[in-house]
Amino acid sequence: MFLPTTHDIKDAVSKYAGFFGMVISITIVLNLILPTGETLSNTPKLIVSLLISIFLGWLSFAIKSNK
Repeated sequence: MFLPTTHDIKDAVSKYAGFFGMVISITIVLNLILPTGETLSNTPKLIVSLLISIFLGWLSFAIKSNK
């Protein structure tokens, strides 16, 4: 999935940058949306947000469009 299939370095860099940018933005949004309480304090909430965003980012890059 993350190994570039093309021989162009710009495509590989843009793919990695897009993935990490997506992970960071989803993590921030989920961290702001999820409530902080007795069950989720700040650090576990951040870890859960990061894991969810990694899986969502991986899923969005793993889906291939059939054109």
